[in-house]
Amino acid sequence: MEVKGTAIKTVPQFVKDNYPDRYSEWFEKLPLESKKIMSDRISLTQWYSLKWGLVAPTRLIGEMFYNDVEKAAFELGRFSSAMAIKGIYKMLVKVSSPSFIVNRASSIMTGYYRPCVIEVTDRSKGRAVISITDFPEADVVVDHRVYGWILNTMQFSSFHSPKVSLRKSMGKGDAVTEFVVEWDE
Repeated sequence: MEVKGTAIKTVPQFVKDNYPDRYSEWFEKLPLESKKIMSDRISLTQWYSLKWGLVAPTRLIGEMFYNDVEKAAFELGRFSSAMAIKGIYKMLVKVSSPSFIVNRASSIMTGYYRPCVIEVTDRSKGRAVISITDFPEADVVVDHRVYGWILNTMQFSSFHSPKVSLRKSMGKGDAVTEFVVEWDE
C-alpha cells in the first residue's frame, strides 16, 4: 500500500515545528526504511510505502511525545489539514458548502492513499458519513490521521458547530472506517 509524498512531508515538519529540540532523537530512532524516506527530498507527487513513510514514523511520534499513537496520528492529521489550507484553498474552504467540503474530503483522501475507496455513504440535512470501505493495510494511524484532517478542515470552514466522530475503525477490526460529520444548518 502506498501514500503520496504530500502526506509524508508533513510528518518530519510536524516534529520540527512542535519538538525541534528532539527532532534528531526522533529521526535516529526511525526504522532504516523510514530514515531512507525522511532523509531524501520527499517529492509531493511520488508514492511511498505507507508502512515506512507514514505509519512507522507516526507510531514513533506517538510513543515519544504523546504516549498515545492515536492522539499523535490525530494531531498529525490536524497539522496536515492546516498545512493544506493555505492560499487559494483557504478561501475555498471558507466559502464552500458543507456538502462540497464533505465530498472534496472524500475525493482528496483517495488522492493520498492507494489503493483505497473512500466515499460518502450516507447524507442527510446537517450530517454525512464518510466511509473507508477498501484499505488493504488498515491501521489506526491512518484512521486517526484522516479523522484529525477532516475535523480540522470542518472547523476551519465557516460552518456552525461542526462535529466529527470516528464511529468505526478498520484499524481496530471493523469492516469499514466511518467518520460521522455533523454541522448546524
